[in-house]
Amino acid sequence: MNKSIKAENTEFIYWDNFDYQINDNILVSNDAKKYVSSEELLKICRPVFTEYYKKGVFMLDYLFWIDFTDITNVDLKVENNTFQDIDFERSVKTYFVNDLTCFSCGKVYKGALSVDPGLIYPNNFGLRDKKLKMINEENKTLQCHNCGNRFTSKVLHIF
Repeated sequence: MNKSIKAENTEFIYWDNFDYQINDNILVSNDAKKYVSSEELLKICRPVFTEYYKKGVFMLDYLFWIDFTDITNVDLKVENNTFQDIDFERSVKTYFVNDLTCFSCGKVYKGALSVDPGLIYPNNFGLRDKKLKMINEENKTLQCHNCGNRFTSKVLHIF
């Protein structure tokens, strides 16, 4: 299922699968499914497409819930049009980083979900600050599992 929805005053196309195809109208830093299996990705995030400033061009991000939200329950609510903002309150738009490297110890991870410093929620620019505040106040950014040092970006999940 993929469905155009509006949650937290932000419109995007929500997917409950990774069957999308990348084309010239999609802006993406790295396509997560090139590096991580769809089955593994489905356990922790959902792809969302947000219309970019240019009509017909979309940004691919990955919604990641910073707690143990049952994402399949969110999928059902989206499919049945029974979702509410609270279902997305603990989610954050992320991008995929392949070969995440700790600059302190050199450990390389096959991939990670990280928060874009220019995080954009069209039509709700205050939401960016709210999400970043939530991440910071709850100390949700991860450190290197090998040495304990911080990464240079706000990493929320490591594969």
